[in-house]
Amino acid sequence: MSYPSLQLLDDLTWQPPFTSSQPTVADELRAHFITHRPYFNDIIKLDEPAPATSLMLQQWAKPAMLDSLLACYSNHIYRNQPQLAREGKPLKSLWAQWYLGLLVPPLVMALITQQRAMDIDPQHIHVEFHETGRAATFWVDVQEDKIATTMSLAQRLENLLIKGLMPVVNALENSGEINGKLIWNNTGYLLNWFFGELRELLDETTIAELRHACFFEKQLRDGQDNPLYRTVIPREGLLVRRTCCQRYKLPDVQRCGDCTLK
Repeated sequence: MSYPSLQLLDDLTWQPPFTSSQPTVADELRAHFITHRPYFNDIIKLDEPAPATSLMLQQWAKPAMLDSLLACYSNHIYRNQPQLAREGKPLKSLWAQWYLGLLVPPLVMALITQQRAMDIDPQHIHVEFHETGRAATFWVDVQEDKIATTMSLAQRLENLLIKGLMPVVNALENSGEINGKLIWNNTGYLLNWFFGELRELLDETTIAELRHACFFEKQLRDGQDNPLYRTVIPREGLLVRRTCCQRYKLPDVQRCGDCTLK
């Protein structure tokens, strides 16, 4: 065999193993956020090491820890009005609005604009709390949910309700002073608003179908009651929040621009 043939064989023998260049779910989603909602990458960290101070749901939902976080948040809210009696219901409502208001929009965008669905089970999510006691930043261990990838968009959102949001709402309701219906009403309002923000990515027919599935189907596909049912209702041609979030009862907290009490 000639030397050139030996050299060719040697080159082929030492080729590095083939590796797929397909981006990860986290890579795809991070790039998508950069294009459409850059600030999401500040709110939710994808496949980045969670700080030691961050907590999973099963950790912050323990009574002692949740009481500590809420006490800290209460001290912040009432800092300028220490003489006022403190009200737990509106305080927890606003605390939940921070938590779900930061987490839900990125998760919804991830689930209904991407081909591969992210696993949104709470075991994959850590949250770091602000010095005032409310949620600040989330860290997600991004894994594909291969079953959810085969689902319709409406089914993916239903999966988010069941796996991702119900455990959070149940934890807060079980802590007392607040009814889960109030948190779901706030969440319905949030979702309806965000659907409107997705017009650049989804057509009007798809958005209308998702709104119908979320707000006008009494039951979920597994037979349990839909917690978002009529959390927003039609009024004068618009979908508006059904009930007040109670934040007006807290000192120095701005009332919602479309408060139902006006």
